[in-house]
Amino acid sequence: MAALHIHPRSAEVFTVLNGTLYTEMVPESGAVDAAGNQRVVKLTLGPQMMTVFPIGSLHMQMNPGCEPAQFVAAFTTEDPGAGLIAPETFALDDDFIVTTFGGAIAKKDIAKIRKEVPQGPFIRVQECRKKCGLTG
Repeated sequence: MAALHIHPRSAEVFTVLNGTLYTEMVPESGAVDAAGNQRVVKLTLGPQMMTVFPIGSLHMQMNPGCEPAQFVAAFTTEDPGAGLIAPETFALDDDFIVTTFGGAIAKKDIAKIRKEVPQGPFIRVQECRKKCGLTG
């Protein structure tokens, strides 16, 4: 799984070459659906299908099955940048985190959460590894 991230300086054109990839994308704040909820674009892409992640949009990709998948990503600038949402959020001061989450995360739990947050751009989902027979 590609962790929830943004590209602050570029849009991304994401094309699946083979296999299947599931994506979710959250456009900017204020982009709402008919019911007034934050808009979330959810797509399952197969071979030769593509989507665009607008500049600065939160997005992720995941292979939902056990078959290998390949994709190509193209950007509108040579330096798109990348921001990993969870590690960057939990790098903030504890008081900012508590406030950001409306108190739903207790200050006493932040160090434990911070330790568990994956730091890289790709996350190995243990449930998926088990389902596909990749556990060692």
